[in-house]
Amino acid sequence: MLMIMRILPLLFFITSCALFKGEKNLLQEDKMDLLNSIKLVGEGRGRIALGESHYVFGVDSFLKENTDWVLAVQIPLQGEEALILPNLKQKIQPQHEIESFEERITHEFKKRKLDRSVPPKMFIKEMRSLVRFVLAPEWGEKHNCEERQDKLLCDLEGEKFQVLVEEKEISIIRPLGEKKFLVLSGRNLTKSIFAQTDIRLYTNGMDRKKKNSSFSLELFW
Repeated sequence: MLMIMRILPLLFFITSCALFKGEKNLLQEDKMDLLNSIKLVGEGRGRIALGESHYVFGVDSFLKENTDWVLAVQIPLQGEEALILPNLKQKIQPQHEIESFEERITHEFKKRKLDRSVPPKMFIKEMRSLVRFVLAPEWGEKHNCEERQDKLLCDLEGEKFQVLVEEKEISIIRPLGEKKFLVLSGRNLTKSIFAQTDIRLYTNGMDRKKKNSSFSLELFW
């Protein structure tokens, strides 16, 4: 059973990649259309990777009452867990009860000593900013962006976001200081069986160039 659980993420990844063949070159697409097509709501599968820890799970994500982003996951042999980013209409995150999936992320950060570089509360706060930016049109806010060559420079209530379009993905980048970055990326956005949304943490500039993230949450819709 342990061996099966270890190879499940690999099998899931290989199968997913096979289904994503035929993706268009995103550099030929409209940047705003791509930004608006990033998915954060729906049902599918997910994978979290932090250090040597990997979890594959079912995902049900929705926007509760058009304001709270809820990510409910079903981890095999461990049950259902949740992460809630509350009241996204507000720029400042309100006080809220920490849910089980957020606790799991916090535990793994501390276990891998990643919290020494990026405190878990800071990670969740910046993750909320990215999710809030993507979902803003759901409650009538527009993406206020200015196009600069291959990227967009965007603003939401004074928070700045850089949106970079590459051949295979569109990425929204939040600098965390000292060459640390949190990146939300959308892939397989045009005529694919599945869309993909990734949230990745890079703790130095070189890892970002190599796309070698310290933490990743991958969602397949």
